Amino acid sequence: MNEHLKAMIDDKTFNEKIEEIKETHISYIFLTKNFAYKIKKDIMFPFLDYSTLEKREFYCKEEFRINKLLCPDMYLRVSAMIKEGSGLILSDTGLPLDYTIVMKRMPEKYIMRALIEKNKIKEEILEEIALKILLFHKRARVDYNGKYGSLANVKKNVMDNFKDLECFIGDLFSSNEFNTLIGKNLEFMNKNSALFEKRVKKGRVLETHGDLHSGNIFVTPKDTYIFDAIEFNPGINTTDVAAEIAFLCMDLEFLGRDDLSKTFSDKYILESNDKEIQKLLSFYKGYRACVRAKVNGYQASADSTAKELTKKYFYLALKYAEEL
Repeated sequence: MNEHLKAMIDDKTFNEKIEEIKETHISYIFLTKNFAYKIKKDIMFPFLDYSTLEKREFYCKEEFRINKLLCPDMYLRVSAMIKEGSGLILSDTGLPLDYTIVMKRMPEKYIMRALIEKNKIKEEILEEIALKILLFHKRARVDYNGKYGSLANVKKNVMDNFKDLECFIGDLFSSNEFNTLIGKNLEFMNKNSALFEKRVKKGRVLETHGDLHSGNIFVTPKDTYIFDAIEFNPGINTTDVAAEIAFLCMDLEFLGRDDLSKTFSDKYILESNDKEIQKLLSFYKGYRACVRAKVNGYQASADSTAKELTKKYFYLALKYAEEL
């Protein structure tokens, strides 16, 4: 969606008053009382391409497909948007100008991160999430040929993160600390090459959520909803299940809840009988911490909070590297 089409959206578009409009770097989300309408921007980045109507339709349907497996009650449908008068409406007939994913709206107060900060998340919730993720993994597409799960691909992703953090040497951390982080990760990958290849053959590399953290989970009195799985790049979301588990573990530990992290990983490992995850957990937690450092690093020059978060995530990654 471009700015011209966005300007054509009003309350008539959704037959309900628009209460709020949220914007991410890749989407617009229009919120009404009962629903959320997610529309992809007309953009292209090195890691994502929404630059044509056909691609936005495809990726809306992909996002719906993946998230419907995890969150069937929240993800309702993909709808075309057509011109009527001077505005846009949702319709299954007519010439589509863009597409939207229609979701049930959840109250923001139930976001897991906010509840953790208020000490309102109990260990049983993490056990429930572990079981939901395990069921999702059992139904997901498996990468048996190693296109994305090979050690070479893992190594490339790890090193790409480091390249994006190089510019902060001398400002947020020292060159010695940076070299230690790289060295320990390379040593771990080289020493465990057989394990990485074994994971591919055993079907442990598959289409995961890809962005599993407490900001993408609603915990309501009725149920727990895990949403916003990545669809736009299989190189990002097709990974070892250990990397998926590590993301939420790292996020919980970043928030100071090592207890919840252990409950979550222990439950997943127990129920999946995948004991090899323990060998990979610190490595993938470090990788996920570097991803968060990189993402915040993109805004660090203009945002002091993002700069501080980049630093915190880097030192968390360094802590995990010391455990390898």
